Amino acid sequence: MSEKAYSVIDRAIEQKVCIGGGNLAAAEAIAAIGYELEGFYPITPSSDVGEEISARVARGEVDMVFVPATSELAAISICAGGAMAGARVVDATSAQGLLLKMEELPAISGLRIPMVLNLATRTVSAPLNIKNDHSDLMSILGMGWLILLAKSVQEVYDMNIVALKWAEQVQLPCVVAYDGFHTSHGARRFQIFADNRIVRDFIGPKPPRDLYIDFDHPKTFGAYMNDDLINNKYQLHLAMQDAYRLLPVIFQEYAKISGRRYSMVGTVGMEDHPPVAMLILNSAAHASEDAVDRIKASGRSVGLVSMSLLRPFPADELADALSGVRTLMVADRADEYGAYRSYLANEIGALLQARHNPARILNRVYGLGGLNFSFHDAVELYDQALSADQGEAVADFDYYGHWEGDPEQQILTPPKAPAPIVEKTDISLNEKLGARMNVSVMKTIASEMPNRIDKTSACPGCGAFLNLEMVLKGIDGQVALVYNTGCAEITSSGFPFTSFKVPYAHNLFHNGSSTASGIVAYYEWLKKHGRVDRDMTLLVVGGDGSGDIGMDQLIGAAIRNHPFIYLEYDNNIYANTGAQLCYTGFKGMMTATSRVGKAQVGKTFHSKDMVEILRGTHAPYIATVCESHYEDAVMKAREAQETVRNGGFAFLKAFSTCPLNWGTKGEDGPIVARTMVETCMFPLLKIVHGITTLTYNPEALGKKRPVTDMVPLMGVASAHLLKPEYADVVADLQQEVDRRWTRLKAMHESPVL
Repeated sequence: MSEKAYSVIDRAIEQKVCIGGGNLAAAEAIAAIGYELEGFYPITPSSDVGEEISARVARGEVDMVFVPATSELAAISICAGGAMAGARVVDATSAQGLLLKMEELPAISGLRIPMVLNLATRTVSAPLNIKNDHSDLMSILGMGWLILLAKSVQEVYDMNIVALKWAEQVQLPCVVAYDGFHTSHGARRFQIFADNRIVRDFIGPKPPRDLYIDFDHPKTFGAYMNDDLINNKYQLHLAMQDAYRLLPVIFQEYAKISGRRYSMVGTVGMEDHPPVAMLILNSAAHASEDAVDRIKASGRSVGLVSMSLLRPFPADELADALSGVRTLMVADRADEYGAYRSYLANEIGALLQARHNPARILNRVYGLGGLNFSFHDAVELYDQALSADQGEAVADFDYYGHWEGDPEQQILTPPKAPAPIVEKTDISLNEKLGARMNVSVMKTIASEMPNRIDKTSACPGCGAFLNLEMVLKGIDGQVALVYNTGCAEITSSGFPFTSFKVPYAHNLFHNGSSTASGIVAYYEWLKKHGRVDRDMTLLVVGGDGSGDIGMDQLIGAAIRNHPFIYLEYDNNIYANTGAQLCYTGFKGMMTATSRVGKAQVGKTFHSKDMVEILRGTHAPYIATVCESHYEDAVMKAREAQETVRNGGFAFLKAFSTCPLNWGTKGEDGPIVARTMVETCMFPLLKIVHGITTLTYNPEALGKKRPVTDMVPLMGVASAHLLKPEYADVVADLQQEVDRRWTRLKAMHESPVL
């Protein structure tokens, strides 16, 4: 009988059936374990883990600290702090999120801090792709973290439970890696324990370890080391060896309570020592199991090897499983560019060489960017390995699943791009109209300004492009655009289409400010050396929370006073990842990570005021704009461009409607926008060299309204605040809005503020 990654034995403990994906399975395990803290930042496809835990915390079903952070690095640092203090800590991430955490990963393992990180694997950009491969997973092989692999939804649940017990026993952090979308969102039946006490009894009490909060015996964490560092790293090496010896024991203990017996290395069809085998990981291994049975039924002998453990590397178990194999196909969802072979093939090759196994290794890189791997794909790779074993000419290394473009197939031919802005329509209007601004001049500029953006696939009622169009109507001459990741980026540059008639660049979620700094700094250098003679206005577009994760870079650009405009379209949420909490959202607002329940009422703190934060940078021009006041927005855009032309940084913050995630009608955007302005929740103002001017004062016009007029307008995001039991939240919100408005009025009346 074949031994797979786990076998089913008689269940000793009652379990119940759930239906859902790997993210739900991870959340079920987190809830069962009784973690005490989760630091969280959303990234597709792992976001659902935090969303589910947040919902249970709000409902009072889970008693833990859930902290929505401002970035992936902030989230893992929150986890590190909690774990140093003694908390049981968990996190979840994917792709660039893992890379942004990277600087903290070796710090956590080097400090011997146990925690668990769920990794829904996803391709590392660029180009931007949100689907599955293992390029993120392979990037952390040397970070000192234990790594468990979960091929199925069931295994995600089980490995999470095993992971914490294992991590605490050896005082090392552990990753549980499962395939993004294929496993994270693939709805399956899986078993969970009916009583969470079973899980908690299995994991047991926290083993003793040094803690930060110990005033009787204070400890120093993260000390500076010189020569002693090698001894610290040797201890980490020894801990990995201890972990290697301990994991089978924990697997055996878990089998007694779950009925599922796991092994480090799983095999299918290897019992008769076939000459040809394939090694492949995670969900693709499941797809390959049927291929083994089908090929064996045809009279050919093949086998399959998969792994539940990646770090520490299960060398002995793999060597045993591969003994007698003449031809081994190693299929990897990641390529180690510039190396001899892919990550997995290089490690297997080193192992076989050390164990004097002469097997020929064929290596195929497959599935990059989320391409499915099916039964038919497994058969094809086995056919290649069988042919090689028979002496036929087969490449040792290749990609599998890539294709060449066919000029005869129009579907593969990129469509005609929007016509670029040509010179004759892009003449600066400064010479024609002069720099003095009034409404008449502004209207002329707006009417004559060319469109820099063509069609997009944005949702009906989305405010991002309306705000961008308003601002661009006030900007003349040569324009270039840099985008942070967000809805405005995703809906305007999906390959092979583009919406842009002007230079455009996207450099991930938070890097737009720094990318723009590099561009304008070099452009100024080119002008200084006489290599270019045209003015350029660079506009950075960010939203969907990029002012949270990218706030440090934005502040840095403002302090450096780099000459570009930053436009933040503020929709109060992280829209592109599924409507999670954003720090600019208002208190009481419901999001996917600030739920409403008996233990929590939406967002628990007041909105971050980016205008006031940037005031402290002494940037020369800061302003707010809103679609409800179009002429005001165009005028401020014009002023922002003049600031840039004079060598300074300009920041524009726009209130941006998001009907899809708020749960409102697309046509209601203008009503919501005007109400936000008239309730003073989004005041219209500008700060020029530190001097504040209110450009619209609803109170002076007799139009100021209470925040209760806004509450019904933003759908499910705020409608709950109408309930009498939340009157205190609304009162607190009103008090804070009034406090900020009173300060702004005082600044407006002051000649120096």
